[in-house]
Amino acid sequence: MRELQNRIKLMPLHGIVMCIAAILSFVSVFIPMFELFVQYKRVRVYSLFSLIMSPRVFVQLRDGSVNLDFRNFGGIFFTLTLIVAVAALTLTLGFQLYSHSRKTKRFGCLAVIALFILRLVLHVIALNRFVSPGMYASNGLNEQRLYVVQSLLGNIMCVVIFIGIAAAVYGAIGLKMHMKLFSYPYIAWTVLFTILPLVLILFRAFFAKTSGGYTFNLDGFQTLFANKTVTADFYGAKITLQENFSVFLRSLDYALWTTFGCLVIGYPLAYILADRSKKMHSTSGKLLLLFVLPMWMNTMLRTYAWRAFFGQTGVLNTFLTSVVGLDSPILFLKDPIISDIITKFVMVNDFLPYMILPIYSVLVKIDESLGQAAADLGANRVQTFTKVIFPLSLPGVISGIQMVFMPSMTFYMIPDIITEGSKTTIGNTVQTFILSESSTYQQAGNVLSLILLIFVLITMGILRNQDKEASGSGGMVL
Repeated sequence: MRELQNRIKLMPLHGIVMCIAAILSFVSVFIPMFELFVQYKRVRVYSLFSLIMSPRVFVQLRDGSVNLDFRNFGGIFFTLTLIVAVAALTLTLGFQLYSHSRKTKRFGCLAVIALFILRLVLHVIALNRFVSPGMYASNGLNEQRLYVVQSLLGNIMCVVIFIGIAAAVYGAIGLKMHMKLFSYPYIAWTVLFTILPLVLILFRAFFAKTSGGYTFNLDGFQTLFANKTVTADFYGAKITLQENFSVFLRSLDYALWTTFGCLVIGYPLAYILADRSKKMHSTSGKLLLLFVLPMWMNTMLRTYAWRAFFGQTGVLNTFLTSVVGLDSPILFLKDPIISDIITKFVMVNDFLPYMILPIYSVLVKIDESLGQAAADLGANRVQTFTKVIFPLSLPGVISGIQMVFMPSMTFYMIPDIITEGSKTTIGNTVQTFILSESSTYQQAGNVLSLILLIFVLITMGILRNQDKEASGSGGMVL
């Protein structure tokens, strides 16, 4: 037994991956992976083993019945798949654990590759031949009314076998698999869903789509910065600004107030939760859950709930007219100033958990002995907080600002719902441009997205520098 443990410890990483894939390939014979649908309704989920144990299916329909028999099909594919899975598992374990020759191990990896591929081929054939033409004819159904699809577990099984094939290829060509190899899928994900969209935005900002392809022009910039002015109302003052610049200022105003409000409310709450967590571990998690719980609900539902609360016949107006005795309800959402305040209040409520969590995670790790040392040096509670606790918590504060400011800058759902579309934000503008049928307006939308991206990167760079200074300072001298 000890010798077997030593062999497993000496097994290379690609061998471990191959063994895991082979084990799961064998286990998958007994896992339900085929979903049978009759008349667009799922009747049963099958594994190859269940086809042997219960091969008959009878479904009563309104205008008849469906009678299926999978005895021959299940017996053939269960036997073939089980033989291939057992052979792959045996060869994988045998060559990796008991073979000492590199040449023999490479030969074993090639054999495992062939068996894994055969396992996938059998799975695909089983999926396509599950319902035979004779079953369609005998039951009077077609492929749209009687069919089989692969379940989620079947998809996972295919992915696992592909990973096993990749590991076997590594062993066959004599390469060593390192742990950093597992970072490659994440790198591919980042390139595909982060870097590539940004490159497309950059490309579409300078190239417009025409009948002959894409041509370079600056029409998007001209459309975006056209000399079209509007008179905007900022804090009671009428200001004439370029149209899109006024939209940018309004979005920046929402983002700044949301960030400031979340910081003012979130820091004391995070401080109280962290202090309570250090003293009473059993209740701190429950209190933190109360602030995280709203994040589990859809943002649109929460926003419409606030709109109903402040509406003409909402909870607040019902209370004011019934209890306080007002003659008529107050139109909170129609007044420009009040609706603007409500919008910022709802945005603070929506983004507050994103400020609390990073600050709490930093505060809860600050050693209590630092406060005691400050008290021994003659500092009072205020001095201890301002010169020790707060400087040490700045990394959490900066992370919270990043998590709130960046999304709230482009967030348009809450302002659009609360103000009923009367206040345009930069998110609305980008959406309007991109969804336009005009290629020039689409190009302008990509230009605006590019400018917004540059603004966000500059802001993140400034905050990152502040984060480095805060994490490196370690507090202030008393």
